[in-house]
Amino acid sequence: MKLKYFIAGIGFFTFLGLNNAFATNFSGLKVEGDCSIVTTFTVNIAKKPEIGTYLVGPTGMTLYYLENETDNNIKCKNEVCLSKWPIFYEKELFIPRMLKSKDFKVFKRPDGKLQISYDNKPLYYFEGDKKPGDTFGNNLKTPVGIWHIIKVKIPMSQE
Repeated sequence: MKLKYFIAGIGFFTFLGLNNAFATNFSGLKVEGDCSIVTTFTVNIAKKPEIGTYLVGPTGMTLYYLENETDNNIKCKNEVCLSKWPIFYEKELFIPRMLKSKDFKVFKRPDGKLQISYDNKPLYYFEGDKKPGDTFGNNLKTPVGIWHIIKVKIPMSQE
């Protein structure tokens, strides 16, 4: 009986330690030089010195938005655009506590597919990014508009 409580106690304190580590820094999966990503969520935060902090999907791939596109005004809707900019959707959304769940929304696109938006900006991947940490779609001009990474501000106390 004592062993059961001892193991439960270890598990609880391990959880507290991991939870605190994820909430206070970006140590985690190290990719491509100076980019680090915490990879336990469906939306993660990455950090690069030349960019700052930005959103990535569950595998560390960068998330983008199309300038002047909102979840009720979709511009990337033809096959050509969607083949280069696949939509971001996860059935369950788990985010680091330094982000606000109210900033995320699941919405239905005109084609009937579900997509996730952040601050009313539909989220996409870029087919030109081949590995976690790539940000080749940032500030890219295309026929439908200019694409940007989703930068996020994290309070200094949580970095």
